[in-house]
Amino acid sequence: MQKVTDAGRVSRFRVVVVIGNGDGFVGVGAGKARQYLVALRKALRNAKLNITPVRRGCGSWECRCGEPHSVPFVVRGKSGSVVVTLKPAPKGTGLVAGDVAKAVLRMAGVKDVWTETLGETRTTLNFAKAVVEALRNTYKFVTPVDWLKA
Repeated sequence: MQKVTDAGRVSRFRVVVVIGNGDGFVGVGAGKARQYLVALRKALRNAKLNITPVRRGCGSWECRCGEPHSVPFVVRGKSGSVVVTLKPAPKGTGLVAGDVAKAVLRMAGVKDVWTETLGETRTTLNFAKAVVEALRNTYKFVTPVDWLKA
């Protein structure tokens, strides 16, 4: 939550919300209003409208356990000046990421991942959107698992 002052006159609240089921779906939304609860409602509505599926897997060459605990391959996402690269990690590594990225990844159901970030990561909304974009990019590829479904 941030309190934004517009030229010293009107104070507004800016809220960023992350939602997910912890099993492959995640969404990020932002809301801005003069009252906190109104901004929170807007952010929650926006997050629900921006839910995206996440493909999980065991892409680490060190692990190969076959359980969906990490990302299946290296993915990259960008929003504003923030560039996030998610790399698969072996089981038990945990989330090696910033606080905002940890929240998004935890909501998506990813338990082990290494991250690399570039840009102004203090911009919370762009950082969260970059992580979601990277997770969305897991569905841009057709993998051998998808060959069996077709």
